[in-house]
Amino acid sequence: MSTYKTYRLNMEEIQASLLEVQRDFSRLSEAMLMRREPLDNRIIDNLLAGYAYVDQLLEEEVDLFTLKGSDHILELNHIVLCGLDERVRLEFGPHILETRKRFSQGIGQILSWYARKKSKSAYKRAAGVYVLGVSQPQLFLEGNHRTGSLLASFILVKDGKPPFVLTRENALAYFNPSTLIKYKHKQKFLDMQYFLKKYMGYFTEFLEKTLDKRFRRKILQEDQKKTS
Repeated sequence: MSTYKTYRLNMEEIQASLLEVQRDFSRLSEAMLMRREPLDNRIIDNLLAGYAYVDQLLEEEVDLFTLKGSDHILELNHIVLCGLDERVRLEFGPHILETRKRFSQGIGQILSWYARKKSKSAYKRAAGVYVLGVSQPQLFLEGNHRTGSLLASFILVKDGKPPFVLTRENALAYFNPSTLIKYKHKQKFLDMQYFLKKYMGYFTEFLEKTLDKRFRRKILQEDQKKTS
């Protein structure tokens, strides 16, 4: 009988942290490079539903960054924008269709990049996926930062590390560089590798320094080996 451990998300701690940021958002916004949409209850609820979906994908051991698995990436974006209510999704039907079209045009670049970087650290892969999704042209019509954070969390937790979760302590170090990346266009850089190195390097270091173990929970599993 051998025991090994994997990790999942600690949803209670994640919720508590997001609510803390929500309560302190007015103060934080004063130091932001640009005005951002307040973290209202709808955004918090949808983001929590997104984290729960990431937890489910981890439990089911989904190979997310493949052509087949990429349907779940699209679903994460639908969740952060519309939640799980089918009536809301029907109301946003035209927007969802346009989002899927946009997604189909950009996801190939991210999947190809990820396949080439499988040997890199989870921090670097998470940072790279985030930067590629947020920079222009963005992967989705809306919700790129939130979806990118969830994708980064999947990569990190799958590798045994804590997920990325917004806190009062890391909020400005996350929001302000994300704003700068949003207005950078991948195709306008003569040397794309320099662009990636600069911003991916920042977020790699950011993740290494700010991830918090309270946002993950340990799962012990028993592996019964058959003997003859």
